[in-house]
Amino acid sequence: MRFFIVLFAFFSLSTSFAQYKNSIKFNVAGPLSQLYSAQYERKIGDHFSFNNTFFYRQKSLIPLGVQVDSLAKRHGVGLTGIKFQYIYMNEARLGVKGYSPELRYYIGKKKNRTFISLIGQYEDFDMSVPASLAILYKGLVLDAKVPVNFTFNTLSGGLLIGKQFQFNRLGLDLVIIGPHYGTAKAFYGLAQTELLSQLSESEKVYLHDKIVERFGLSEKYFTLDINDTKAEIKSIKPIPYLGIRGFGVNLSYNF
Repeated sequence: MRFFIVLFAFFSLSTSFAQYKNSIKFNVAGPLSQLYSAQYERKIGDHFSFNNTFFYRQKSLIPLGVQVDSLAKRHGVGLTGIKFQYIYMNEARLGVKGYSPELRYYIGKKKNRTFISLIGQYEDFDMSVPASLAILYKGLVLDAKVPVNFTFNTLSGGLLIGKQFQFNRLGLDLVIIGPHYGTAKAFYGLAQTELLSQLSESEKVYLHDKIVERFGLSEKYFTLDINDTKAEIKSIKPIPYLGIRGFGVNLSYNF
């Protein structure tokens, strides 16, 4: 009798698992990356589902900042030609919030399956990065380390690859990689220092030219304006943007 009760319970659990259509998920690796996310997934067939990801990172230092700074200085000239030699990513403070819809396809019919997804992604960035500015003042060229505040938002699309493990009502999503490409808009950079108020017009022109030279600002995408109180960088058209969603661990509850 006990055998049949256990067998019936197992069959019931297996059957109910197949009937679960909804999942909520939370990123358990959030404390390490300081990027927190919540997801809601709805199955729309044996192989397809629609997943929604909402994410948020409070403005703070970038994890592995020294390594990021080294990579940026070596390989940072990207689609827009921006240079990172005089930008200190190891001291950068990054905040971001966003949303990513995802059409997911599960391969095969096993309980634990690999998935490939088409994703869209919207991100709203708030970032502070120290940069070294070459300032000509009374015949002397000074290198001044100035914090530059950036805000911009992005809209992109791409692919996401991962694997899902299911244990009845509980599950685990491992996201392997997710490259996505799109555009950045409403780009705004602001640098403020008291030295600007002491510069002559010719010294401001020198600073303008050095900023363009050092950071590779293309007139195709950016304008630069310098006055007595601030230096402003603004985008004049959408900027090419390439992003990557890295390794992620999401614990799920099915219902």
